Amino acid sequence: MASAMEARQLVATVVLMCILLHKASAQNLIKNPKIQKTEHSLLINEINADNPGEDTSEFVELYHTSGREAPLDDYYLVFYNGNGNQAYKVLNLQGKVTDNQGFFLVGSSTVKPQPSVILPKNTIQNGPDAIALYYGKGNYQKGMRVTSDGLVDALVHKSRKSDRADMLLNVLTPNRDAFLEDPSFRTTDESIERCHGEGSQWIFQVAMPTPGKDNHCIPSSQLNASAVLISEVHAVTSPGESEFIELQGPPSTVLRDLVLVLIEGRTKGVYFFMDVYGKTSPEGLFLIGPVQARTPVDLPFPPNSSSPLLSTGPQAIALYVGNSSSFTLGKAACATNLLDALVYTSNGSADPELLEILTPGRHAYENNSHQPGNMSMSRCSCCSVTRDPSIYALSSPTPGQFNDCPSSRFSQPISLCLHIADCQLWLLGSYEIQTALAQALDKLCNCGMSVAYFKDPVTTCRGTELVSTMLLTAKSAEQLSSLVQAFTSFLESPRAASFSSWNATVEKACSKDANVTASPPGASSEGTSEPPSLAAELLINEVNPDNPGGQEDMEYIELLYTGQTRFDLRGYWLVLYNGKNNQAYRVVNLTGYCTNEQGYFLVGSAWVTPSPVIVLPPNTIQNGGDAVALYHSTTFTYSMGMAVTEAGLVDAVVYKSRASDRADKLLKVLTPGQNILYEDDSHSSQDESLSRCNSQSPRVHSSFQVTTITPFGENACANSSAPSLTVPSLLINELSLANSTAPYQFIELKGKPGATLGGYTLVFFSGQDGKAYASIPLRGTFGATGLFVIAPSGPLRPDQQLPFVKNAPSVRRGSSAVAVYNSRQARIPVDMMVTLENLVDALVYTWESSTGRGQLNRLGPSHFVPCAEERPVSLSRCSCCDVSAALVYAISDPTPGLENSCPLKSLAVDLDMCLLTPNCSMWTPNPERAHDSLEKVLTKSIEENCACGISQFYVHELNFTCTDSMLQLSGQVWAKSPEQQHLILKWHRDFTASPHPFSVDGRVLKTNKECVAPDNAVSTSQNGSSFQAWEIALFVLGSILLTLTLVAVAISYFKRHSLNYTTIEMNDRRQVAADF
Repeated sequence: MASAMEARQLVATVVLMCILLHKASAQNLIKNPKIQKTEHSLLINEINADNPGEDTSEFVELYHTSGREAPLDDYYLVFYNGNGNQAYKVLNLQGKVTDNQGFFLVGSSTVKPQPSVILPKNTIQNGPDAIALYYGKGNYQKGMRVTSDGLVDALVHKSRKSDRADMLLNVLTPNRDAFLEDPSFRTTDESIERCHGEGSQWIFQVAMPTPGKDNHCIPSSQLNASAVLISEVHAVTSPGESEFIELQGPPSTVLRDLVLVLIEGRTKGVYFFMDVYGKTSPEGLFLIGPVQARTPVDLPFPPNSSSPLLSTGPQAIALYVGNSSSFTLGKAACATNLLDALVYTSNGSADPELLEILTPGRHAYENNSHQPGNMSMSRCSCCSVTRDPSIYALSSPTPGQFNDCPSSRFSQPISLCLHIADCQLWLLGSYEIQTALAQALDKLCNCGMSVAYFKDPVTTCRGTELVSTMLLTAKSAEQLSSLVQAFTSFLESPRAASFSSWNATVEKACSKDANVTASPPGASSEGTSEPPSLAAELLINEVNPDNPGGQEDMEYIELLYTGQTRFDLRGYWLVLYNGKNNQAYRVVNLTGYCTNEQGYFLVGSAWVTPSPVIVLPPNTIQNGGDAVALYHSTTFTYSMGMAVTEAGLVDAVVYKSRASDRADKLLKVLTPGQNILYEDDSHSSQDESLSRCNSQSPRVHSSFQVTTITPFGENACANSSAPSLTVPSLLINELSLANSTAPYQFIELKGKPGATLGGYTLVFFSGQDGKAYASIPLRGTFGATGLFVIAPSGPLRPDQQLPFVKNAPSVRRGSSAVAVYNSRQARIPVDMMVTLENLVDALVYTWESSTGRGQLNRLGPSHFVPCAEERPVSLSRCSCCDVSAALVYAISDPTPGLENSCPLKSLAVDLDMCLLTPNCSMWTPNPERAHDSLEKVLTKSIEENCACGISQFYVHELNFTCTDSMLQLSGQVWAKSPEQQHLILKWHRDFTASPHPFSVDGRVLKTNKECVAPDNAVSTSQNGSSFQAWEIALFVLGSILLTLTLVAVAISYFKRHSLNYTTIEMNDRRQVAADF
């Protein structure tokens, strides 16, 4: 009886869900009577409805997401009155066009620049009202009732908190509140402006009016910031100028417990400090300067301060947490409690030790102004990057206002090709390349060029050539022209260039091909001969041109950015070619779009789930023999009907769905020397696609397999194509380190009992030059335990003697490595450079936590040895045979010939804590790097607290989630003994209770006591499962079955009620997200 009742309830639930799904879909669709192109869209960008006094400066700003001139035919701008919900003004935009930057102004005659449509004063009502943008041939006229038919965008606004406009909200922007244009935000005028928020969503902010210009948005990272940073520095260079220091932080926030410190760049001594207190402006700015400054300051310098206080350099400005009682004049600067720092110079070099303390790994900012008039050093990146002078640019002073920075609106992709000896090592030197190039261009154009003008740098190797591509930005079209001309002059003749401690030659021939804007980062023009690139790039990831049945409404093309993070598609084009005439039958401009956070981007039919970002009519993608090609160019326009071309080609797929199809010309141009791909419909009784599986090489057909469809997800590749990792015949099992006079106490190898070691050589490398300084041919066999000990003669009785090496470099300076090679020659030559040829296993380690990357990193990840005492300590392998694991060695006591001493899960301590972060979005694009950085910082903190031999291997299952400004951390720290476990527990209590912020990759974090579990107990990790586990499993299984039933019923229903494809129906919020 009960089961029958449950069955009836299940059926009723399914029917109810279908009805609700259908109604919800009907309500969320925008019905346009004419097919509207979805490649770009027109949006309401800024509204100023309420002016101080008489409303004579009202305006509405529209923006076309192409960023260029666009016709506004069939668009209507409708103004609604919240009292009655009727239109009080309707503007037909037929025949109108945006300006060459995509802006279109409607407003009062006093607005500058002059609006294209002039409104009488007091036309735009203050609220509660609405402004809506429509597209189509609808009957839009004054007095009409509010409607969502043809709606493209809308904003419901008000000027008083108590105002209500429920009907307008329900029809135009459901589930959103009316936006308040708060007149108390500024003493002068303000407007409502569209800005980019977190999660790739558009939001609105109240800000200073900017008609016909880019909105002055406060970045979401600054809105969520928990730290204050240095925003702008102006040191006087001539009489009459006013020096100042501007800070930036969360808007309208009280500042306390901050100290501003000035440091002499040559002596490292503190010569001035002051407490910082007050409140940031609504824009998040805080101005410090002389009391008699032209622009009123929020906090004046002390009365007895020298004038001028700021020199032209070398000098450093630092911001600390604390109070001024902690600082002493003349004392050297330190990194304790440091929030942000800027080291700059114009007439000499700063002390290298000071740079390493305040801005590690970065050069001082070169304040060599060639421009007339006073200039400032302005931060051009907000808000997670700290202690980095490379994010500052020379600009006109803007005290109390947004900084004058280069913009992507004025930009051009450039590429630089260098001929070098070891390309793989240079992949690590992108910053050095940018620095040298910026200095060279500044000398040529005298325009205040700095590294901040470069965006999205990518470096990749092509044999002995290193190709560095980046986006060159500028503040104006004129400056961009000067910079491009300077870059062209730089490439005129081959030259030697110095990048830090490395030398290279600029290749003119290579640059001739690479600096063309049609060549994107990572693009290849050499077909299949090029090896896979190590740099991230945009590729065609999956193509589904042929669907079962005749509707062809599940077609799609999936792109993937291999960096697996959000990627701007500016300058990219998707072109579909007909194999019969070798001409383009469809062209999609991807400028204005971005991939999702995982790097995916989807173009396809409306029935594809999840929904594509760009929707194509059904039966658009031809079945074959045809081709899909991905191009990149900011100068060339790809158009329908054009002949197939290789110009600007990034990736391509030539395919067929019938065995007899051919596309010889497409193959010759797009993928020369290869066979056409066959989407074999016999692969599956359902739908199938061509999926990238075997490599990430562009224009290589062997990279693809026929698989089941996986739009917006990881491809369903066959296991046979997955690379297999083989276990080496022998492994380095333990490395025991002693002191600088006798670096190695012993080396223990592990292998199959009875196996011979003949033909293997043990090699010792120094990280100072990346060369081998000693080698030992191995002899003998593994014993019954599978262990083989190599040590100096003595009480250990080794299996093979470790000879003494004269003049061996100290293993406590920089990185060192021990490697095993399989080589026929008896002895590896001394001074051999690091190589992967015949490498069996290697262990790289360092005693210095700040050691940079070098040649030895080619052998594997570097293991940090934190123990400072002059006592023997071992690096013990604690992951038997996983050659793919990043870190497999743990710090332990020496155990020669015995089982290694490894941390145990049974002695784990739960690592649960919450951390305040200025900006969640900076943690999600590259989670692997974030995990690694967090592990290193936590490991270092534990070891500094307990001095008990903790390394990164002790941290397990580290995971984090970030919401708003809260980074929630989970995982475990394993221990080797109860005593070590107790020390880790004590560290956890002290760490979570500490009020001091700390830094991870320049991102400021601070523990939040309220979120930390009160009793962070030892993890019990019991073998017995909870008695509720089976109930949870049944509940999850039931939920999955119910979901599948709902999806099947919904699909069946909608298949029987096919859409009218003479129209495009699109959700307004989805369109906004897609357009961005």
